[in-house]
Amino acid sequence: MAALEIIRARFESLSKSAFVDVNLPRSSDVDVATLIRDGKATEIGRIPARRNLFFDEQANILIVLKTTIKESEVRDILPHLDLILAAHATDAVPQGSGNTASASGKHDLNSRMLAADRFDELVVTEEHTYVIWKQQLHLSRPRARLQRPAIYFTANLRIAEQLQSGSQRPKEQLLKPFEPLPANVLESLAFSRAPGVADIYISESRITKVAPKPPNLTDTVKPIRGATRRAFPAVPAVFTRIRYSTLPDAIIASLHLETSHIIAGTTTIHKADLNVSNADVKDLTNVALPLEARGADETVLLYKVTPHTQAHAERNSLAESPVSISVRAEALLDQGSRISLEIDWQAQVDLTHTWQKPHYRWSRVAAHSSYHKKSLSAHSITRPSMDTTSAASADRTEHTSNGGSIVFNFHAAPTTHESSEFKISVHCNNRSTRAKKFGLMMLHPRSSTNTKPRPTTGHTTIAAATIDGSTTSDLLASLFNAPALEKAKPPDVLDLNPDARIGPLPPGACFETHMPFKALRSGVLDLGVLRIIDLDTRQTVEVRELPDVIALGRIESERG
Repeated sequence: MAALEIIRARFESLSKSAFVDVNLPRSSDVDVATLIRDGKATEIGRIPARRNLFFDEQANILIVLKTTIKESEVRDILPHLDLILAAHATDAVPQGSGNTASASGKHDLNSRMLAADRFDELVVTEEHTYVIWKQQLHLSRPRARLQRPAIYFTANLRIAEQLQSGSQRPKEQLLKPFEPLPANVLESLAFSRAPGVADIYISESRITKVAPKPPNLTDTVKPIRGATRRAFPAVPAVFTRIRYSTLPDAIIASLHLETSHIIAGTTTIHKADLNVSNADVKDLTNVALPLEARGADETVLLYKVTPHTQAHAERNSLAESPVSISVRAEALLDQGSRISLEIDWQAQVDLTHTWQKPHYRWSRVAAHSSYHKKSLSAHSITRPSMDTTSAASADRTEHTSNGGSIVFNFHAAPTTHESSEFKISVHCNNRSTRAKKFGLMMLHPRSSTNTKPRPTTGHTTIAAATIDGSTTSDLLASLFNAPALEKAKPPDVLDLNPDARIGPLPPGACFETHMPFKALRSGVLDLGVLRIIDLDTRQTVEVRELPDVIALGRIESERG
């Protein structure tokens, strides 16, 4: 107790002549000790400061303690003190008309406590003693939604908690013997209780008002407080969002990292990790980090999430798996500030929402089959009894029939150019017990352009059709008050080999052929639907999961 009283007396003596200054210098390389030794201590408050802050950054904070106490006394008291550094967010604009109280409300972002004797420098002049701390504090995002968030910092020096808790430790107390239990306040209302029903019980101690023990103000010592002179506007430096796309037995997670447009400088992404519980994560982008980005740039990283066998088998489970996202970046602003960004957040993903692999079946056998004597025209082929409805991208398509299975693999270059030719490689593996012969034919998609309303009279419709220059089919449809016929959509590609055949293919044999196409426009090409015909049984199956091909602009030589 005597030692604690001595520490309190020294701290009170320090607090009477001490001042704590908190700054956010624009450059972390500022030498405050040199300014003090050169007699320019007043220039500390004029150090160029940051204009604004960014959420998720590691803010560099400069704390200076100024006191008139001698150096020896300061060194003796510092090991018994704690320095508490905290960041608070507030709204710069009042929320609501005439409500000024909301503007002064604060939201605690982060705090850090360290021993006061872990200072960086201690400088002594003729009249004052200066203690300098250089610390970093992570600025997490506030839980509340703020219209114009601003951040200010506080630094407090106080007596260490261990010393205070040791002196205020309460003595061990035991319960008083023969003390009755709390009464049931609802016992008087249980006059018509049905047999077998539990008693309604509320303890008297739960509703009895218990006044807290008033603090002993004589034992407390006020800390030495300091704060920044203003609140700094804060905005997110990097906007992060995640999206999911389902694939057969897997999920594609796209992590979007968008740099804020107000950043005047370069942002370098050093690390981007994505972890999912009960799943394997594979990086599909394979981008060599670090990666530089300017303001308003967006970087998309793709990950393939494959659920574990146990998690994938539990289809009835409604629990979502947590997704941990960790991003480390550094922003070099044009004004000279270097900012370290640490983004860590959690998301959720349902691993049970994955598509099954596309499975195809042959159509029914035609009633009158003439085998391969008929030509491969669209009129001579029966419509398949079951169309594929799955839209998952797959390079491997498996067709099952009564005699076994047929496996088709489709491969193509991911990019081509407009008005250029490209090929799709078709690899067929006959796993059935009979020889097979196949025909391949492309079916281009058709889209309806009938957006005109149904006419009221035939005369007005004929005039409108004549003015618009409609086709004869539209004119006939308007005469009979019927919807217009579907117009063919201009194809994206031109099939250069409409009659491709495979076989005869013995059991267990493989065959590979190529289907040439010509890109008619730029962008993501719609290849249409590939119809596979069994030339022996006239059974058909339509494949929609073809490779994705992107057509770039025309080559300069072709434009000329």
